[in-house]
Amino acid sequence: MDFIRFKTVLMATILVALASGMGATLQARDASLCASGGVPAGAAEAGAGWCLDVPDAADAATGAKSGNPVLQSNKPAVGSVIPGPVTRTGHFVYRWLRPEVPSGETIVLLHGSGGDEASLFRLAARIAPDATLLGVRGRVVQKGIKRWYARVTPTRFDQADIRTEARAFAKFLTERMAAEKLDLDRAVFIGYSNGANLIAALTLLHPDLVHRAVLLRAMPVLDKAPAADLKGTRFLSVAGERDKIYGPFAPELAALLRAHGAVVDTAVVARGHFLGDEDVKVVSDWLKAANAVAGGTADSTKPN
Repeated sequence: MDFIRFKTVLMATILVALASGMGATLQARDASLCASGGVPAGAAEAGAGWCLDVPDAADAATGAKSGNPVLQSNKPAVGSVIPGPVTRTGHFVYRWLRPEVPSGETIVLLHGSGGDEASLFRLAARIAPDATLLGVRGRVVQKGIKRWYARVTPTRFDQADIRTEARAFAKFLTERMAAEKLDLDRAVFIGYSNGANLIAALTLLHPDLVHRAVLLRAMPVLDKAPAADLKGTRFLSVAGERDKIYGPFAPELAALLRAHGAVVDTAVVARGHFLGDEDVKVVSDWLKAANAVAGGTADSTKPN
């Protein structure tokens, strides 16, 4: 009887292991654009979820080491609601990817939680192969995960930190583009999850900086948005049909940006929070249309 019970437990263990492995395989395949998009050799975040904005329960799976030199510590005070530890670098790490024959267009890439300056290169190169790509890494590291600002929960964020990082990024970007003699007015911003949220907040806080932006799996993060005039600014918001955590917030973000005068096109792809081929097609088509109307003078208030 003990032998039979042992065999039963053993078989159950094997089945659980096989199911877990199958799930990991499917997740890795679903994250192919994300995980293979310029992952640096030896990256601690390598794996299916390495550039995802994930709930706390999954944070440990995305890697515990940030690789950032910490110049300033911002550990939460005793009693703080912000889960720590939180550290911050004193500069933005960035990387350029230049085509042989550049089109004159620059795409600024902002990664999701756990990603870095190279994690969206493959996606962007498929969307606009002749564009100059500027990938930037967020300065904040929270619980070992690289981010653009500190969060309280997966859907609530440190309001002061959002403003601090948006201001720092605006200064960095303006100086960097001027140094490279690139036209910021012609730049397109593409952000994924945490990075997309920063772009939306940046546009509201510094309304003369962003003119065209793609927000992939984004949500509103400012508790109180300033009275910004976004007339002439055009967005594409792409939500995942199976993205149960962030997908429901996409209509709210679109409404917020439209209320401030922006033109917002929306799309829903048959995916979860991960990116895939559907995103490439939707964004490519939108960029062609946006270029045709010179930055978005036409109104578009209906979802695609």
